[in-house]
Amino acid sequence: MSFIDWDESYSVGIKLIDKQHQKLFALINAFHDGQQNLEETLQDLLSYIDFHFRTEEHYFDEFSYEDKAKHGQQHHFYEERIHELCKRCLDEKKCDEQVSDETQEFVRDWITHHIKISDKEYTACFQKHGLE
Repeated sequence: MSFIDWDESYSVGIKLIDKQHQKLFALINAFHDGQQNLEETLQDLLSYIDFHFRTEEHYFDEFSYEDKAKHGQQHHFYEERIHELCKRCLDEKKCDEQVSDETQEFVRDWITHHIKISDKEYTACFQKHGLE
């Protein structure tokens, strides 16, 4: 059973970005379903989110997106939180149930709120510049 299911309410109307968001869903669902351990999941989340955020931020710059600073701060917050969870898990060797639960809750809440609210705010700008 999936931890968080993709549906059209998460779509930002940009195929490339939607595919990347679906990959994030797959990463957290793989962990939740026991297909991957916490260490691997945290490392994958850091790596993939860096790739995904750079994609969005590239278009923010290219299209002179007016809220790029605010959106970038949200990205920075996410990265810092995942780094903190990684540090606790990898450096401090505390990959316990608490870190596991915090990771799942944080990513679920982030995905739900960030995609459904913040990411949808750039849809019109991206589409105006030809992204579909």
